[in-house]
Amino acid sequence: MPRTQSPIVLSQQKKVHLDKAEVLVLRDHLEDWRSEASLQAPTKDRAILKARKKIYKQWLQNQSRRKKDPKPLIKYGRHWTARKVLIQTHKHLIREETGEMAGSEEMISKWPRAAKSVIDGLLVEEREQAAAMAEKWNHQAPPLEVQAKVAESKGTEMIEHFATKMFKQAGMRVCVLSAWNNSEGKLMLGGHDFNEQFGNGESFIKIRDWDSIFMSEWGEYAGEQFNVEDGEEPQMVKSKKQQPWKLIKLEEDADGWLMLLDTTG
Repeated sequence: MPRTQSPIVLSQQKKVHLDKAEVLVLRDHLEDWRSEASLQAPTKDRAILKARKKIYKQWLQNQSRRKKDPKPLIKYGRHWTARKVLIQTHKHLIREETGEMAGSEEMISKWPRAAKSVIDGLLVEEREQAAAMAEKWNHQAPPLEVQAKVAESKGTEMIEHFATKMFKQAGMRVCVLSAWNNSEGKLMLGGHDFNEQFGNGESFIKIRDWDSIFMSEWGEYAGEQFNVEDGEEPQMVKSKKQQPWKLIKLEEDADGWLMLLDTTG
């Protein structure tokens, strides 16, 4: 008996809906596609026409897909999870669990296992509270002591990233004044100027009367906003600016070879 051909089973595809703009494009090209198909029909077999139909269908699907939202140019902070909250609120116990000196390589290597040990030993209620705290920290703000640590460890880096993007994307030069309370509750003042790093620019802080005019006014304002008591002096913090590499001009010998500088003294 002749072998019967197996039926072709088409996989179910998700329906894609077209918006009004895409429908208008289709209508504009519909007659062209029909005329092309009718003209090519005598010379093209069904397989080729079917392939062209598949190309059209794929094009329609590509056009109707929603584009993802663009990623933000700058990403600050962190996304808090219950585990991260527990590590943040139990750092002293985790340090004790490592049994090593704070900041040492031994403590860093033992930190993941120590963190797991401490978290596994917590009550279920504490973990549930941590999940609720993570939700609050993400939508509102983490506690002041956590904010202080972010300001101390990443504040300057964030401002430099912002200044770099503003110059490269918008051709804009910025100079940033900052004020925050550190982890001990002391008012910190900062001036951040990275203009020397961009396009042979000059530092505003270096060529203007920065301390006596701008910082005095800023310090008075910051003291009022952070409720600093009279007589308490804020601490000044200056950003470490990256200086561009300076090119050294080397002399040539009689044969045109570059001569290195004598650094032996």
